[in-house]
Amino acid sequence: MNQAPKTFVLGETRGEQRIAGVEAMRQHSCAMAEGCRRRLLVYSHRLNPEIYNQGCFVEAVRQLIIRHANTRIRLLVADTTELGRGGHRLVQFAQDMASSVEIRRRAPEFDGDLRSFLLADESGYILRNLWHDLNNARGSYYDPPRVRNLAEEFMQAWEQSEPDPALRRLAL
Repeated sequence: MNQAPKTFVLGETRGEQRIAGVEAMRQHSCAMAEGCRRRLLVYSHRLNPEIYNQGCFVEAVRQLIIRHANTRIRLLVADTTELGRGGHRLVQFAQDMASSVEIRRRAPEFDGDLRSFLLADESGYILRNLWHDLNNARGSYYDPPRVRNLAEEFMQAWEQSEPDPALRRLAL
């Protein structure tokens, strides 16, 4: 059952939650980003704009960058076609704040991985086994072992992936 994310605290609230629907995904993603202090990792097929290009999420990322100088935000995306056309605010952050936000196109050898997940610090996660299924996710605000395992998978894919030239901003 979905509860309001405001009742959860990143790094403290234990137990896995079922997250169903776009609005619940958006609320929990925003709540995790708002609670984040050091590291935000997003492993996504297309960086779903209905979640990651919304005001609450973008503002949480902006505040994270402002408040915490050593923050690392990494976005690993399989399909960057839409992102290259412009308009996605997280891509704009990656272009403007390259020291804090990095985006890479996922290497082809990971094309069979249909999952999508968000990792907040060493504590919280939201996981969808099928990236396009916004009605069937689960997450936890405190599950360090699960986050550690997902972060290791993320970093393996990250190391084999490269920045997408279409997403670079040219300095004139």
